[in-house]
Amino acid sequence: MAWTFSRSGSAPHLFGERLRDFERDLPALLREAAPDDRFAEHLPPTDIQTWRRPRD
Repeated sequence: MAWTFSRSGSAPHLFGERLRDFERDLPALLREAAPDDRFAEHLPPTDIQTWRRPRD
């Protein structure tokens, strides 16, 4: 739950009046998806870009 709420696209304030419903429903949904409580997170690759100002 904490990981979900830490993401900018699913911050608690975005749920509005449905926040409590989400907090109730998420654990049940996860239990249904993985009754053994084992999950694997597949993260997308991280793209790091750097740049420098040109020298004068």
